[in-house]
Amino acid sequence: MDREEFETYLNANTRVVAVFRSQALAYQHSKNRQRAASKRLSETAVASAVDKMASQFIDNVYDELKANVKENRIHPYESWISFIETNEVFDNLEESVAEMEIEA
Repeated sequence: MDREEFETYLNANTRVVAVFRSQALAYQHSKNRQRAASKRLSETAVASAVDKMASQFIDNVYDELKANVKENRIHPYESWISFIETNEVFDNLEESVAEMEIEA
């Protein structure tokens, strides 16, 4: 499974990215409020920072899974699905993200 397929599957089967984005947005807004008024980011820049954080989060999850999934050469996609389901990866990930606090 490549990174794009993983992101599509992740978004289709869990709300973990949406939850992460919500927390990242709260973090970015908090960080922005601490800046001097003249240095504050626009909403577009805040949204861009959240997008970057979410992309990095997905990359990290993908890289961690890629290191652990034993791909079947004939059915690599199914190998990923099987690993994710067998190890309850999304349930554990959702739980971790729900408890996570993003800090500077």
